[in-house]
Amino acid sequence: MAKKIYISVDFEGAACVIGSVQKPRDGLESGLDATSPIFQQAQRIVTAEVNAAVRGALAGGAGEVIVEDAHGLGHNLLYEQLHPEAKVILGAPRPRRFCMLDRSFDGMIFLAYHAMAGVQGGILSHTYSSVSVHLLRINGRPYGEIGVDAGFTGEFGVPVILVTSDEAGCAEATDFLGKDVLTVATKKGLTRNCALSLSPVKAQSLIESAARRAVEKCATIKPFRPKGPFTIDKTYKWESQADGAATADGAERVDAYTIRHKTKRMMDVIKYV
Repeated sequence: MAKKIYISVDFEGAACVIGSVQKPRDGLESGLDATSPIFQQAQRIVTAEVNAAVRGALAGGAGEVIVEDAHGLGHNLLYEQLHPEAKVILGAPRPRRFCMLDRSFDGMIFLAYHAMAGVQGGILSHTYSSVSVHLLRINGRPYGEIGVDAGFTGEFGVPVILVTSDEAGCAEATDFLGKDVLTVATKKGLTRNCALSLSPVKAQSLIESAARRAVEKCATIKPFRPKGPFTIDKTYKWESQADGAATADGAERVDAYTIRHKTKRMMDVIKYV
């Protein structure tokens, strides 16, 4: 029986993708400025990596592949260049995270993801917001987007079968998801905004091969299901950011920078990050 595969696409973890090349200003590092030539180059590279993952998934037995443009406001890929068999989710707002995901899917691929905030050597590392979030802990454990998104996916009974990122992000994926998840490291972070990268063509070849193998073995990979209930401690970069967040329903002020929320389901964690 043909398999259904969901691909969530971020941007920072693709080969040769770094932030805008300029000095930090006002204490904030540059990210992927959508008006810069670097972003336009990233669009081409990430789109090509998506196509490599789609080709691999189809070769591994997928009959349907949904691609979600999950970076920023969700309008980043070069859609006219996408593999013809891919269906794409784009635009915002959306009904929820991974809005088409349900139990009918056999596997999830996280493509071009990045390491969590605070990881040394993570290219453009952050946790949902590079502007406001200093650290996110769930039940005392630091989490990033890989862990939170995998927990969300797991509550639908869907395993994460492949993660592509830099070396720091791939190590994070293995730490959370175990050794069965396949990873492709596209680059090594030398600093937050400097990388030793594979060539885009080499990275695409590795992603295609890994996607094929991941889909072939997806039935043997277990969903990530951390045990609740969940206490979410979100530490902001500025006291004023915590001041604003403290007014939300159910919020508990832990200290000048940290706001706490509690929930029973992993899929509700996304509301607080």
